[in-house]
Amino acid sequence: MSFSSNRKAVFDESLPLEHRASHARSCALHVANKLGVPRSAVFVEVARRTRIDLDHPASVAEVLRAFALLEELRQGQALLASSHEGG
Repeated sequence: MSFSSNRKAVFDESLPLEHRASHARSCALHVANKLGVPRSAVFVEVARRTRIDLDHPASVAEVLRAFALLEELRQGQALLASSHEGG
């Protein structure tokens, strides 16, 4: 699935939390591929900035907050902390 298709599922209120979180994790993989970093680096950045564990979000609100950061990273509006290291 594309980022766009997964994005739609993240916002689909008919899906349970676990499915929406799964689609957010798929979006994180798309972001990682675009940035040329491991998916785990994106997960760490989301956790660092939002205190949300994408593997175990507590609520839909957490999924949506984490996803907002994923979109910022994808669009270049936010940078990974690791992108500042080493030059």
